[in-house]
Formats: sequence, C-alpha cells, structure tokens
Amino acid sequence: MPAKPFVKHPPRPPWNKRVAVGQMTPLTAAQAAVIRAKLTAEQKIRDLALFNTALDTMLRASDLLPLRVRQVTDHRGRIVEEFPIRQRKTGRSHVVALSWQTRKSLVEWIAVSGKGPGAFLWTSIGNRKTGVYLTREQYANLVKRWVSYADLNWKRYSTHSMRRSKSAAIYQATKDLAACQHLLGHKNIGSTAHYLGMDQRRALSLAKKMRI
Repeated sequence: MPAKPFVKHPPRPPWNKRVAVGQMTPLTAAQAAVIRAKLTAEQKIRDLALFNTALDTMLRASDLLPLRVRQVTDHRGRIVEEFPIRQRKTGRSHVVALSWQTRKSLVEWIAVSGKGPGAFLWTSIGNRKTGVYLTREQYANLVKRWVSYADLNWKRYSTHSMRRSKSAAIYQATKDLAACQHLLGHKNIGSTAHYLGMDQRRALSLAKKMRI
C-alpha cells in the first residue's frame, strides 16, 4: 500500500483572535443598573439572570457557564444564598454568594425555562432541551451587547469585566485585598493585586496629580 502523501495543514488561528483579553474595564454600579433596567424592559429573563449571577459570583467563564440548576438550589428547589464550586482552572474549592436580586432573577428564569435540577442553567434560547450550555464566544458576545445598552465601548469590556466588576468595587470601598482574593478564588494575594490592576491604577493616579 503506497504511503499517504504528507499534507501540511495551515496553522490554527489563536484562540483569542478577535477576542478582547487582559485587564478589561469593570462595570460600575450605575452602569450595571442601566443594563439591568434594559434587560428587564426587554424581558430578557435569561440574560438578566446570567448578568446578575456573573457579577455576584465573580466566577471565570469556565466555571460560570457549566452551572447546573442543582448547584444553585436546595433540596426543595429554592435558590440558595451561597454555594460551593470547584474551580476548573485551579482545582480548588470555592464558595460564592448570590444577592437577593440575583436569586429573584434565577427563580424567574428557572420557572420560565422549565429546567430540572440536572439541567444546565445557561443554554441558548432556542436549544433549551439539548443539554448544551453557552460557549465562551456566545457569552462574550452577550457581554458586548450588554455594555452597549449603557452606551459603553464594547472593545474595552469582556467576560473578565463581569468577573472584575464587584471585586473592584469592593476593593475601592474597603481596600481589603484579602477579601477580594477570597472572593475571586485566587491562590495568592499578588495575583489579586495584578488582576485588579492596582499597580496600574496607582501609577495613573500619580501621573494625574503630578505637574511638570
């Protein structure tokens, strides 16, 4: 049997081609309120629940998107205030909290979608029964759409903006870096300082104050 000719395939494009990465801008409380109001007005029940859950839990997309109903509910089907999760990136156990407005939006989404305990929370609107959860790309596109509701430049925002928003607000209000480290599930506090862009913000603050 003759040997198959060697075929050189073109290199795969990088995973982050045309995808915003890095230290992206977090949302402010006022901007988040505008987005919530828009999602509510347009009756985007899934998007509102996902938006709220992403902000509250501060989870990476790899942990947020595969969430199942049973992870956010108790044995009676009620939405819990806290739930544990094992982070896929680090393998470390982590506990996250849900605010009342997030729990309320989850109740509505689960009821409207008819999802059972084993179902993925975040599925495409047209494919609720396929068992497939949203991809990172789909989630990233949703984030771009959401920030446009607040008249923001989508190029400066990504899924990391959702993860950073609440932790950045907490640090700004309390300067408690250790609390932010715990909430983000970081192994060391240096990672938290870098993730929140603390050194960059200090430098920019000094630059704005200094006159020559």
